[in-house]
Amino acid sequence: IRTPARGPFASQTALPEPARSRASSARQRSRKRLLRRTRRGRIDSDHCAAAARNKITMSIRSQEKVDRTGFAEEEIAKARSALGVSGNLDDPAVVEALLQCEKKCRLSNDAIATKNVCVAILKLCREKQAWSHLIANSQLLAKRRSQSKVAITGIVAQGLEQLEDTTIKLDDATREELLKTLCDVTDGKMYCEAERAKLTRMLSALKERQGDVASAADILQDVNVETYGALSKREKVDYILDQVRLMLAKGDRVRAYILSKKVQRKTLEEDDLQDLKVRFYKLMSEYHVLEDAPFDLAQNFWSIFNTKTVQDDEASWRDALSSTALFLALSQHAPGVSDMMHRVLADSTAAPKLEKLPTAKHLLTLFTTQEIVAYPLTEEHQRAVEAHPALHTAGPEIHARWKNTLRERVIQHNIRVVSGYYRQLSMARLANLLGLSVDEAEKHVSDMVSDSGLYAKIDRPKGIIVFAKPQGPDEVLQDWASDISKMLSLVETTCYLINKETMMHKKALEA
Repeated sequence: IRTPARGPFASQTALPEPARSRASSARQRSRKRLLRRTRRGRIDSDHCAAAARNKITMSIRSQEKVDRTGFAEEEIAKARSALGVSGNLDDPAVVEALLQCEKKCRLSNDAIATKNVCVAILKLCREKQAWSHLIANSQLLAKRRSQSKVAITGIVAQGLEQLEDTTIKLDDATREELLKTLCDVTDGKMYCEAERAKLTRMLSALKERQGDVASAADILQDVNVETYGALSKREKVDYILDQVRLMLAKGDRVRAYILSKKVQRKTLEEDDLQDLKVRFYKLMSEYHVLEDAPFDLAQNFWSIFNTKTVQDDEASWRDALSSTALFLALSQHAPGVSDMMHRVLADSTAAPKLEKLPTAKHLLTLFTTQEIVAYPLTEEHQRAVEAHPALHTAGPEIHARWKNTLRERVIQHNIRVVSGYYRQLSMARLANLLGLSVDEAEKHVSDMVSDSGLYAKIDRPKGIIVFAKPQGPDEVLQDWASDISKMLSLVETTCYLINKETMMHKKALEA
């Protein structure tokens, strides 16, 4: 016999299964109703508090404007005279009196008078060189309730004037504190976005001057200057280039590349941005040197060469054009690389100037001609290539890597030339043509085959390399049909010419 359950839940445990399920559902519904009421109460209380704050703010702003200009000027004059007597900003008749005046002007909805009082307070602090008072009052005035945009703009402008004044020497700690305060004041205010961008850049420059490049880069990268409508196109590009420069100096190449994508290349072609175009491509050259991307480097220097300001300076175009030719020679063979080599040689602007750069023209000619190239190059050209300034920008390790890359590109070019003239030949003969050992020649051929730059098969026991790619039946039949068609065309042309000559001679004999 089952013992009946006891306790507060005895009736629940004794319920049959369907009734127990209904009771559980009822309890869950009760909990949900209680939870909804609690949430609704919290939301309503938060909404009421926010509405009360907004109501107070709107009531102040919706009040009819009372002109307090005369009153503000009188109070400013009194504060100045009191400061002249006491010489102390803590005097109740100076800053404290002006703060009361600012409150009256603000509550009277007089933005101009409020701005004048705020600026007067900051000027008094500046005249006494009380930088701590200036910083504290800037923050206090800007964060007062219902402060007008005009007043905040005046406070920021006064701070910028202080920072840009070269006659006043501020120590780095004070300058940094003032910059951070003004950055906080302008944070989130669209009407101060130009000033915020300028202040952030000044703070970044201060950190960089102190040697903290990482902090300078982090501070500057937080500004999405491309979204600022108050800045001109030139200012935006210049700002982004500074961000890229600091990221490269920090060593963050990924962020530098992302930031560089914000600059549209067609924008840099405008006439008034030519100096920024050169600066941009020089920064990208620094990035591509670290990324070991010679073809991108060639494109960068070619863009620099095609700049009007560079064309007018002989030293600049010499460096840009010679660097273009050099990095094209160092690039991995590809249709785009070959096409650019031919374009540079045929360019109407570059072709005459290549005559003054024999080494650059020699490199381009070597790699666009189907002939075997001897390495090292002639003594004159080899010395000029190794001494080129573009190869020395990133240290001796990079310079040694470029030299080795040039040797590899010459060997690869020679292998492609040989594969164009031979269907198959012995490895010993190939090594002799390349000026390498058999093992080294085999290594270079294998690397090219792995990179899909060449088709070849090596029969090691026989020591033979085959360059001809085997064809399928369809390809063989198509080639045979093409050859037959060409042969028939030649036969037809020959018969026509024979008949023509016969008719001409027959007519001459009859005459």
